[in-house]
Amino acid sequence: MTTPAIHVGDLNVKVARPAQPSARPDVLLIHGLSGGAWQWEAYQQLFARRGYASHALDLRGHHGSRPVPDIGKVSMHDYVDDAMQVARRLDKPIVIGHSMGGLVAQKVAEAGLCRALVLVTPAPPRWIPIASWPLLRRQVRYMPALVRHRPLLMRRADADALIFNRTPRDAANLFFTRLVADSGRAGLEMSVGAVAVNESRVTAPVLVVVGLDDRFIVPRVARAVARKYRAELRTYRSFGHLIPTEPGWEGPADEIATWMDGVRLA
Repeated sequence: MTTPAIHVGDLNVKVARPAQPSARPDVLLIHGLSGGAWQWEAYQQLFARRGYASHALDLRGHHGSRPVPDIGKVSMHDYVDDAMQVARRLDKPIVIGHSMGGLVAQKVAEAGLCRALVLVTPAPPRWIPIASWPLLRRQVRYMPALVRHRPLLMRRADADALIFNRTPRDAANLFFTRLVADSGRAGLEMSVGAVAVNESRVTAPVLVVVGLDDRFIVPRVARAVARKYRAELRTYRSFGHLIPTEPGWEGPADEIATWMDGVRLA
């Protein structure tokens, strides 16, 4: 079901297709800060079994995709440009974004480039504060990288506390090796609410998904994002921030696919 990575310009996109041809819309998957297309491997296989071709993008500067001279200086606008380039190629896909990728996905929807939007523990747009005590107390040590637009990579202890708190140790060991340095500039833009989204321009149906034990994008933030778009909200008690890779991931993934089926038939 999986094909090798394709290229949209110099962007890497990993593709999984159903075994039989399907009329269902394409799905575009956008990863979060320091992540990559690898986060979506299990979801892509499940979506393929449900009849969806999915395309997991590596944003610029991640895992060999669109090399940049200084990852620390990449802006959220740059990442949005990457996602829009792929969305245009796919002709209004269903867009699913995780964490930072959720904010990128909101901008894609604002531009009218998707037919439906799924936000998984999304970073919020302007006027929805992202700050929480678990995040702030660990974010202080990263302020020099944020303010000076330097490469940003979470320390292992902070990753364990904020994003791996629902991930088994062996899996966390593997996933941490896959994290890459990301943009201090983009991190700062998310932290201070520099990215605005006009909700009146988001006309696609929206689903927001959050783990109730998320310590990075706390549930309060996801609830506020859902209110902004008058979106359906799904909460999962046994999940943290890395819903696509945590034990039991099949449950949320299957419910997302069922929601997409309904959008397709609407």
